[in-house]
Amino acid sequence: LMYHKIGDIANINKVRLTGPPSQYQPNETAQGAGNQVTFNAYTFRPKDVVEGKKYPLIILPHGGVHSNFGSGYAYVIRELIGQSYIIIAPEYRGSTGYGRQFYELIDYGGLESEDTFAARNFMVENCEFVDPERVGVMGWSHGGMHTLFNIFKHPEAYQAAHASVPVSDIV
Repeated sequence: LMYHKIGDIANINKVRLTGPPSQYQPNETAQGAGNQVTFNAYTFRPKDVVEGKKYPLIILPHGGVHSNFGSGYAYVIRELIGQSYIIIAPEYRGSTGYGRQFYELIDYGGLESEDTFAARNFMVENCEFVDPERVGVMGWSHGGMHTLFNIFKHPEAYQAAHASVPVSDIV
């Protein structure tokens, strides 16, 4: 559905990347203990990107504690693409649609927000058209919490941020 809503102005891709190891390891010697968590992220790039030019990046973690990134964000993506932003939307640990084991990895403000930071680093390190000096993060509800945790923990990594978090998510 996302292709139908914004495919006329954006190149859309899905990438796999890694975040920190899960804190829910059965023990230090178990098979897979200490392995990084692999997760998906959607990337959006304006179709009119000029080779050799650098573009600002927005990291857009989805809202909803157990939710996922869906076509409901198309209007936001359209607006950002229209302003020549590159976007990555991480499906951080705990997102739905990837099975029970991934769903249960959520740690409510812990390493899941580091997955959002890993998405930022992935784009800065792997996309030559991303300007590392113009990186922002934005989100609503649980995505707003990710935004706040990222700017508090990694203030040097972001030049802009916008978070909207309901009071019920804070208290």
